[in-house]
Amino acid sequence: MANEPYGMRLISLLLLLLVCTCVRAQRVLLFEKLTSSKSERVYEGDALRFRMKGDKFWQEGYIREMRPDIQALVINDRYVLLDEIESVYQGNTVATKLGYGLITFGAGWSVFAALGYATDKDPTTSYSVDDALVTATSVGIGYLLIKVLGTRKFRPGKYRRLRIVDISF
Repeated sequence: MANEPYGMRLISLLLLLLVCTCVRAQRVLLFEKLTSSKSERVYEGDALRFRMKGDKFWQEGYIREMRPDIQALVINDRYVLLDEIESVYQGNTVATKLGYGLITFGAGWSVFAALGYATDKDPTTSYSVDDALVTATSVGIGYLLIKVLGTRKFRPGKYRRLRIVDISF
């Protein structure tokens, strides 16, 4: 009989805890590929950089809300339908770092060759065609790596799609 108030307190505390742990429904933007069973996920509050169909510029903003009923995102206080997105920027690749490394190497080669020629006072050494060729080749290949293989983009189409899913249970 003396433990009865503690039991009621415990039950009321557990009920309060159960009511407080109810969370809002969680919605997820999935990047699905037909050939893969795994998909990348983006959540509300994450930043998204994308390009709309017919546009030549990239838009960027935080996902404020996901609407699975109409398959739309709320970004920068406006609705963006998933069907109108042409591509989504997913970051840089290793080729970007390699390209910048090659450009830096080429520029460094040219600078050190020119400084060596200017400071060694030896008339037989000069900034040669070979030095310019190494610089031009390195900078050119680095620039091509950045432009061609530098970014990862997700383009929805026949075998890829963007989809908003409500995963609450």
